[in-house]
Amino acid sequence: MKQFLLIIIIILTACSTKIDQRVFGIWKTNSNYYKATYKIEKFNEKIIGKLLYYNDGTTVLHETKTEKDIFIKDLKYRNQSYVDALSGATKTSSQNYKIKVKHSDTLEVTTYIRNKPLIETWTRKQ
Repeated sequence: MKQFLLIIIIILTACSTKIDQRVFGIWKTNSNYYKATYKIEKFNEKIIGKLLYYNDGTTVLHETKTEKDIFIKDLKYRNQSYVDALSGATKTSSQNYKIKVKHSDTLEVTTYIRNKPLIETWTRKQ
């Protein structure tokens, strides 16, 4: 009986922690207000987001290859979306990003500004 329960727990854990691998890669924003390129990858058992390039017409940022580039510190895969990211920019523990894979080359990214959602589309950089 104990072995049966252990097998059930292992199966449930494996199923609930499955990660949609399509989120990994280099992404660019489709925004009218700024241009940005990001990289989502696995680093030290966490899923992180790095800034590779940003330009809003007044501020231009380039990858520094340091920890400063990490703007998403820990994405968790739940209910077919990535949630509970802790943003390095705001230094809060509230939910700042929700990323949903719409297609292998398209992400729907929701950020929250003053508790109001802002939805963007990111496309895979070729």
